[in-house]
Amino acid sequence: MKSAILRFISLCLFCAVFLSGCRSTGSEFLGKWVNKADPNDSFQVVRNRDEFLIVSQDGKVGATYKDGALEVNGALLSADLTYVKQTDTLLGPGFFGNVEYKRLK
Repeated sequence: MKSAILRFISLCLFCAVFLSGCRSTGSEFLGKWVNKADPNDSFQVVRNRDEFLIVSQDGKVGATYKDGALEVNGALLSADLTYVKQTDTLLGPGFFGNVEYKRLK
């Protein structure tokens, strides 16, 4: 009985470690995000095969995961979206510094 319990606990621990390692890169960016200062400014990040797609009211823009951030390549310049794990927010460039986006549940 004791060895069966030990095997079960070992199997559960192995599964937990294996499944946590299978999390795909950049999945923390997925979801709907809204600007904390302006609720009318929102977008959604979805996966598009190996890349990401940022969908807003204005249209769709492709992004790639690079060095822990989403790199959004526009027509004239590129911008990085950075995920802040402690607050579950995204930081993006704005006119006067960074803009903070919170995840909609």
